[in-house]
Amino acid sequence: MPQKAFFDTQIITMVSDGRIKLSVWTELLRGMKSEFQYCVSFTTLIELLTALAGCDEPHFEANRKRLLVLTDVPSCEFLPMPGEFVRDRLLGLPQIRSEFSPSVLQNEWMPIIKAATNKYELTQTGVLMDGCCRGIDLTLVKNQSEEGKAVWVRELELAKNGGKRMPPRNTYAEFILHFDLKADATTENIRKVSEGLDAGYCHLSHVHHESTKGNYRFDKHPQDWIDNEQLMYLADPDFTFVTLDRRLIAKLAKSSQKARVREFNDFVVNH
Repeated sequence: MPQKAFFDTQIITMVSDGRIKLSVWTELLRGMKSEFQYCVSFTTLIELLTALAGCDEPHFEANRKRLLVLTDVPSCEFLPMPGEFVRDRLLGLPQIRSEFSPSVLQNEWMPIIKAATNKYELTQTGVLMDGCCRGIDLTLVKNQSEEGKAVWVRELELAKNGGKRMPPRNTYAEFILHFDLKADATTENIRKVSEGLDAGYCHLSHVHHESTKGNYRFDKHPQDWIDNEQLMYLADPDFTFVTLDRRLIAKLAKSSQKARVREFNDFVVNH
């Protein structure tokens, strides 16, 4: 069974906008097939959908194109929400957020987005498909983003720990179990989450360190939340995250999962 790779939003945006040559992207997808299954990260998808939801009509096509670059890859695998993914892979629990299931996003949402010619059609009148008009309620995307940010703010408060040392891994795991996974904080579950989310803990530790040097504000570091969500997929040892963010890679220097966070240009050269 091949390993699996997913990509950050910056890479997709740069391919779509031409700052990464399409030929480089196409050749990478071809070259990695023997070793890696291409996956669509929910976090990357929701970030691009949020941009689509917030854009005006003149910028609709540019934002839609980014979603097509991300998803229009033969035999790609759509990933569940990070919390849903960890519930399944680490705890063996069923998914509970059916509205954002991979099947719904891949087989219902994306065909509508592909067929839409403008934002008004996508969100208001609907796109004529199979004899009926189908649209997407993008307020679901906005609400999900706001919900995720609210949990991240609470996670930052946990990390700040009143100015004291970074909380231990078990405390972090209990938080994730309660707020992200909606699962019981049993001794076994705490152990599994603590081990499986090592990169996420190391990343949060770096944020903790930054917060001790000044007045850390979430609104000044929105990418930290996105990064932490992406790192949750590393709970499965078959997954590799490809990014252009060298600073993120540096933050994970002490993580046991650091080898599975790859810099994009290095990944291209080796595939």
